[in-house]
Amino acid sequence: MFKFDFTSSTDGADHADNSEKEKKAEADRMIAKIEERSMTTAQSCKLLNASASTSDKVKSCVHERVEMHSSSIDGLHYILPQQTALSEKNTDLIPGVYEGGLKVWECSLDLCRFLAHVMDGTISTEADFRHVTEAVRRSIENGGSAFELGCGHGLPACLILRESVRRYTNSVVVFSDFNDFVLRDVTIPNALLNVCGLYQQQGNDSVDDSASQALLKQSIYAGGDWMGLSHKLSNDEVVLPATERLVDEQFDVLLASETTYTTESCQDTAYLMLKHLKVDIGVGLVATKRFYFGVGGGADAFSQAADKVSESSQSHGLRLVVRTIQSYDTGNANIRDLLEVRLVKK
Repeated sequence: MFKFDFTSSTDGADHADNSEKEKKAEADRMIAKIEERSMTTAQSCKLLNASASTSDKVKSCVHERVEMHSSSIDGLHYILPQQTALSEKNTDLIPGVYEGGLKVWECSLDLCRFLAHVMDGTISTEADFRHVTEAVRRSIENGGSAFELGCGHGLPACLILRESVRRYTNSVVVFSDFNDFVLRDVTIPNALLNVCGLYQQQGNDSVDDSASQALLKQSIYAGGDWMGLSHKLSNDEVVLPATERLVDEQFDVLLASETTYTTESCQDTAYLMLKHLKVDIGVGLVATKRFYFGVGGGADAFSQAADKVSESSQSHGLRLVVRTIQSYDTGNANIRDLLEVRLVKK
C-alpha cells in the first residue's frame, strides 16, 4: 500500500534552518562563556620577564639535550627541574592547580622537529606545506611573531626564539603557562639556556648579558589562564620590557602541544586560534595525541571545536580550517598527530 506524505517540502528546509540556528546559538553561548572568563581572569594574568639573575640559576641546573634530527638546526637544551612536592606526587596534572608544565611531553618534541625541518628546508615547499613554511619563516624574520599556548618547558617557542636571535631580527615570542612557577623554574631558564648556547657558539664575550638582553627585547612570559592573556593582548596591554614595544594581538604562528586533552581545552585552543591568528597568512600548529582516553580530547575533538567556534557570531565571517599534516605511529602507543590550522574568510 502506498503511503502519501503530505508534508510541505519547506518543512525539511525549515528544520535544517532551525538546526543551523541552534548550532550557532550553542556556539555563541560557548564563546560568551569563554569571553566572560577572559575578562574575569585578566587581572590575575602575570607578565614575567627574563632577568640576568636567572643566568646563574641556569648554570647550576642539570639539563638534557633533545636532538632535532636536522643537518643544520642544533638540538635544544632543557632544564631538569628540582624535586618538588608535585613531582613527589608523581602526577602529570591537577586540574585547575597544576597543568603538567614540568614534564617534557612527546608531542612538543614532534613539533620541535617539524619546525626544525621547516627551517632547514627539508620540509617540502610545494602546495601542501606552503602556508606553514611561509608562516614559520616569517615568524623568525623582522616583525615576525609566535605565541605558544600552555608552553610548559616551551621548547617549540625556544626554537623559534633562538633562530630569530641567530638572524638578528626583532621578532616577538610569547610564552604562556597556567603556572607562574613553571615559567620561572623551567621556561625562562630553557629560553636563556638555548640563547646562551647560541652566543657561546658565536664566541660572544658577554654571553649572559647578551642572552638576557635578547630575551628582554624579544620575549615575554605570561602566567595564568590563557583567556586572561587573550584579554590583555586584545586590549593592548602586553608590552616587551626592554623596548616598550606593544605586542600585536595577531600572530604569524600559534603553537600548542598537548593542549587538547579535554573537550574544554580543545574549545579554548580553537577559540585562541580564531582570536589570535593572522587572517589567511597565520598558521596554528597543534601537536596532539589522536585520543585522550576518558577525557574527551584529541585530534578529532579539536577539529570539532574549530568547526564550532567558526559557527559563532564572533567569527565575523571567518572560519578555522584544520588538517593533519603529520602523523606519528610507533605501533605500540597512542598515535600522535600534528595539525595545521588556518584562519580564512568563509
